[in-house]
Amino acid sequence: MIKFFRKVRQKLLSENKFGKYLKYGLGEIFLVVIGILIAVYINNLNIKQQNEEKEILYLTRLTTNLGSDKELYGSIMSKDSLLIDKLNQVNKNLPNYIKSITDNVKDFNFLTTGYKFNANTTVIDNLISSGQIELLRSNYLVEDILVYYRQTEHVEETIDAAIISQNTETVNNLILKFSSKSKTDKYYHETLKNYINFRINLIEKQIKSYGSQKIRTERLIDQINEEINLIETVY
Repeated sequence: MIKFFRKVRQKLLSENKFGKYLKYGLGEIFLVVIGILIAVYINNLNIKQQNEEKEILYLTRLTTNLGSDKELYGSIMSKDSLLIDKLNQVNKNLPNYIKSITDNVKDFNFLTTGYKFNANTTVIDNLISSGQIELLRSNYLVEDILVYYRQTEHVEETIDAAIISQNTETVNNLILKFSSKSKTDKYYHETLKNYINFRINLIEKQIKSYGSQKIRTERLIDQINEEINLIETVY
C-alpha cells in the first residue's frame, strides 16, 4: 500500500501536476490521521472492556468474601446465644454448681469460651495494595465498602477486645484462685456471679454488634450486585 501511494506521488510530480500532488498528499495525511484515530479508539475500547471485566471480577470476589463474613456472623451469633443460655443456667443455681466442681480449669471453661469475628479481607487488601481499587467507578460504593471494613475493625477493637480482656481477668481472679474453700466462700460466690452477669452483658453486646454488621453485609452484597448489573447492561 505504501509503495502504491509513493508511485502515485512520483507519477504526479513527473507530470508536473503539483496541485494534484498537493491535494493527494493532504488526502493521504488525512487518511493516516483517520487511521490513527480509529486505532486509538479501538485500543481505548479494548482497555475499557478489559477494565470492566476486571471490575466485575473484583466485585464478584468481594461478594464472595462478604458472603463468608455473613455466614461467620450468623454462626458466631448462634454460638453466643447457646453460651448465654449456659451462663444463665449456671447463674441460677450457682452455689450447687460451685460445690460440684472437681476440676477448676475444665469446669470453669465456659467462663472463658468466646468467639471472635475475623473478616475475610483478601480482595479489599489486594485492591488497596495494588491500586486496583481505582477500577471501581462508583465512589459511593467504594466508600460503603471501606466503611464496612472500618466498622469491623471498630467492633474488634471494642467489644471483642473487652471479651478477651475479661478472659484474662477471669483466669487470674477466679479460675486460678479457686480452692476447696471457695465452695463455701460467699465473697467468691458473689464475685463469680458478677463476672457471669458481666460476661452475659458483653456477649449480648457482641450479638447486637454482629447483628448490625450482618445486616450491613447483606446490604453491601446487594449494592455490589446492582453495580455489577449496571456495568453489564449500561456502561
